[in-house]
Amino acid sequence: MRFRSAFTSKWVVIAAILACQFVAFEVGLRLAGGSEAAPEFQRLFVTDPRIGHRLRPGVQTRFRTSEYETTIAVNRQGVRDEEIGPKAPNERRIVVLGDSLVMAAQVELNQTFCKLLEARLNAARPGGAIHYRVINAGVQGYGPVEKYLFYRYVARTFDPDLVLIGLYPGNDVTQARASAYRLAGTGAGTGTGTGASTTAPVGESVGVWARRIVRRSMVLQVIRLRVLTLLDHFGRAPEVYAPLRAYLQQPPPEVDEGLAVVRECVSRITAVALDQHATTAVLLFPTRFQVDDNEFRYQQKGVAEAGQILLRDGATERFKTTLADLKLPLLDVLPALRDASRGGPVYFTGTAHFTSRGHAAIAEALGAFLDSAGIVPATEGTR
Repeated sequence: MRFRSAFTSKWVVIAAILACQFVAFEVGLRLAGGSEAAPEFQRLFVTDPRIGHRLRPGVQTRFRTSEYETTIAVNRQGVRDEEIGPKAPNERRIVVLGDSLVMAAQVELNQTFCKLLEARLNAARPGGAIHYRVINAGVQGYGPVEKYLFYRYVARTFDPDLVLIGLYPGNDVTQARASAYRLAGTGAGTGTGTGASTTAPVGESVGVWARRIVRRSMVLQVIRLRVLTLLDHFGRAPEVYAPLRAYLQQPPPEVDEGLAVVRECVSRITAVALDQHATTAVLLFPTRFQVDDNEFRYQQKGVAEAGQILLRDGATERFKTTLADLKLPLLDVLPALRDASRGGPVYFTGTAHFTSRGHAAIAEALGAFLDSAGIVPATEGTR
């Protein structure tokens, strides 16, 4: 009994030491900043039972990494934008739904493509009858399901004339499939209903929970990378990273499943917008390796080691094909970003997010697209 007691006490002490070390490392890394796990970034978010999470209304923080330092202010309506008051008679509103690429924590608000587009539209119509307001409704971590739910329960109250749905083939397929259970019971109408189901299948629930925990811990992120490196070193069978699977020449069945959910979400957003007499259009963002040749060669090599072929624009083309029958205006900003990259970086070095140059290129392409498609005519009155 004494031996067993001593043995147990020994492991209790070891566990306590490891726990203290974990806490010390976590606190140290968080105080150093530079990660989504940092407290100043995490305080931007709040749990929402209908959507999963959203931006916390009224909060403001200063976020910094080795590449950038920005102020992120969330208005009372819960989006990273200026306050949204009653709609003026001559005001025309564009609501941009999306994920971190739209929210754009890496640049100041006035450098985001949303605000640059707003300035461009109004500069082209000096003294005109119409004043445009472009509302940044992007939220970090949102996939197509969350974009639909956020529009249904929050952003539709902004009274939009045009809804731009920002889609990112780089991970929207994976996220759509993982969050599809949230669509249960929500329908496609505009009534309040009973809200989205918050009960995920056990396997998916555990996976989402685990990813969320790791994402919020800087120590666990480091451990994860070290474990993957060791597994690769000792001959782990190569596996294609989930977000890359939509770009494979022969994608697994889960890609088609995710694409079907993407289409369903876009269709539902379109239906809700139509009830408000609003127009809907789609904005396709490329992933980094579609623009950066070196990044593509790196990803191509890894995929080849797994016995697969990486199609550089494969997911983008699959999104276009999936959404084609909805007959919505669609802009792929890949050509604009490729052109802009010849004059300087359009992505930050350490992330898949756009620099101010990238945002400027997107705003210019988007403005030209809206003008040429007649979606934002200079002389049309507002409703």
